[in-house]
Amino acid sequence: MKLSPRTFRIQFDLHAWAGVIASLFLFVIFFCGVFAMFREELEVWQEPALHVAPPSESPPSFDLMLERVREQGPLPRGSHVGMLTHEDTRFITAYLFEPTGMRVLWLDPITGTALPERSRLASELYWMHFFYRVPWGMEFSGLVSVALLVALVSGLWIHLKDLRAQWWRFRPTVKPRFSASDAHKVLGVFGLPFTAMLAWTGAVLCLAGLAAQGFGSTVYRGQADRVTKLRGYSVPVRESAGKDAPMLSLDTVVERARASVPGAEGTPRYVELHDYGDARGWAGVYFQLAPLGPDHFAHVDSVSGETFGSSVESRTPNFTFERLLFDLHAGRFAEALMKPLYALLSLAMCAVLVTGNLIWLERRDPLRTRRGNRVLERLTVGVSAGLAFGTAVYCVANRVLPWAMARRADWEFGLFLGAWALGVVIALVPRGASRRVGSVLSAAAAVLFGAVVVGDVVTQDANLFTALSRGLPPVFMAEAFLAAMALGCGGLAWGLRRRKTAEPVSGGATPEGPLVKA
Repeated sequence: MKLSPRTFRIQFDLHAWAGVIASLFLFVIFFCGVFAMFREELEVWQEPALHVAPPSESPPSFDLMLERVREQGPLPRGSHVGMLTHEDTRFITAYLFEPTGMRVLWLDPITGTALPERSRLASELYWMHFFYRVPWGMEFSGLVSVALLVALVSGLWIHLKDLRAQWWRFRPTVKPRFSASDAHKVLGVFGLPFTAMLAWTGAVLCLAGLAAQGFGSTVYRGQADRVTKLRGYSVPVRESAGKDAPMLSLDTVVERARASVPGAEGTPRYVELHDYGDARGWAGVYFQLAPLGPDHFAHVDSVSGETFGSSVESRTPNFTFERLLFDLHAGRFAEALMKPLYALLSLAMCAVLVTGNLIWLERRDPLRTRRGNRVLERLTVGVSAGLAFGTAVYCVANRVLPWAMARRADWEFGLFLGAWALGVVIALVPRGASRRVGSVLSAAAAVLFGAVVVGDVVTQDANLFTALSRGLPPVFMAEAFLAAMALGCGGLAWGLRRRKTAEPVSGGATPEGPLVKA
């Protein structure tokens, strides 16, 4: 189907503007999304004390874990405590929600060891995937996902008639304008189903809460609880009694929850205590989530043991739909295949975003005579290569900072942000060529990622070569992932340094015609 010149121009401008405006934010989302795919593996890798093989089939005792939490300090009446189990390691993460903030402990049910949280590397990079630390960050991520959908639809429309000819064409030796255009189209076409799925599911998941607020304020006239119930996310609201009462054994509470929900099997994924020690205290028990399957949870009175809410009663079509979208978005099925594939496609999308900005600049201002275009070029280099460099610094900081250091996790995160900001500042310096800056930052990231892997081989008992034999697949996966990042950043740095910038083409023409039709 051939578009009229006016329609073609409208769709091309829509594609270009939507892509350029959202490109830098989308790069952060996709790059950090790669680390989000390996979050559980990185959680084990980031803390050497967790490098122990999983236990036998015997389930952990939550009563024993609660006792270990009490040993770290008294639990006053009304406390809120959560316990998260992990499939790949025997450790349990305990969350203590206190008035001054959240305190985190890592508990070993076999040895009784209780460790304070000394690194948040995996969690911070996961949260960065949807700008969790930024006010309204998740909603902003949803809007950026909508912009990505607009760019995908308009891009497919304008290139549909030439898709067969452009499918395989990649000319790495021609001028940057044309080679970037080839890479942009080839990677964009091959990753289109994946990117469209991520954009759609991401937009729905990130904007669902905002949409629910809108429905609650308009359709249901301020009755937000009705919307929450329809979504299947209703949480019991129980007023505390304000008096002490003996609590049932936590293991007993878990068994009561398991018996009340058909299909709930195995060790619970998460157990949380609300109003602990109060006469109206209760517990939420959430069992392992089967990929693309139903949710299993129950709310149990901690004093009487009665169940007063479960997934059987609260399950709604909307909740099932959102669970399906989340599992698709996170690749929670056939994970041995999906994790590497999702990571590879996400990195390809990062390349699509960067080449898209380059095409924009080469078409509109080949000589970068306008200040705004020069800033866009340098910001593209600083944000993208700087993020890779900052992430590599984060991994190095995880290994070199003293483990007994006060607020160690905050120092790690601060060094990550500082290194990323430094990369952006260096890229904005007018005297440095953008290509050279990108090459240097990528090379530095490659060296740092590689140094972490080599350092672990020298200093850690569980490393790239020994983790599997020690029964620690998560550590092996994390080490292999970091090694792949080192090779990828190194290859990018070599390519940028080897490739000389070609002379700009005037008139916006290619040997086959205008760039937008190439």
